[in-house]
Amino acid sequence: MKEKTKTNDVKIKETGNGTEKTKPTAAKKDAKKDAAAKKKYEKELAALKEELEKLNDLNLRRAAEFENFKKRKEREVEEFWKMANVGLIKKLLPVVDDFERSLEAAQKDKNCDSLLQGVELVYKSLKSVFADEGVVEIDALNQPFNPEIHEALMQLEKDGVDSNIVLDQHQKGYMIGENLIRPAQVVVSK
Repeated sequence: MKEKTKTNDVKIKETGNGTEKTKPTAAKKDAKKDAAAKKKYEKELAALKEELEKLNDLNLRRAAEFENFKKRKEREVEEFWKMANVGLIKKLLPVVDDFERSLEAAQKDKNCDSLLQGVELVYKSLKSVFADEGVVEIDALNQPFNPEIHEALMQLEKDGVDSNIVLDQHQKGYMIGENLIRPAQVVVSK
């Protein structure tokens, strides 16, 4: 018995009595559908794998770009602070020049008056730089003790003075705006 297949999936069987046409069974049709579906899913899977590779590559590139961005910003911040310090240093250079001139004058004249005048000049120059930069002294003397801007070195009893009043200042404190640079070191009444 021989089987011949036509293009329309109809099978022809040759038997001893003649030929007989048969249609494919449901199982064979399902197998063909399964094979077609399998090919379709394999194509979709391949496309998804390719898309995943592209996304992973993109993710790696973005991570590298972000790391480079962070490093660049760190360098820029470091450079900014260096340049900010350069401005302050430029303002302090005339103060150093005044100190040098004062020392030279004191060595030549051996006179304390010229040294005193030179030191006063330097002090005024330095105070001027501080003022330009927004640095202000903390006025502590005879003020109520404030632990946020004062550092108590000791307490003393003094007649006629309320407790927690600054009696003496050992070292001046400084602020820039609302930011404390250094607290004033003070003696406080008991």
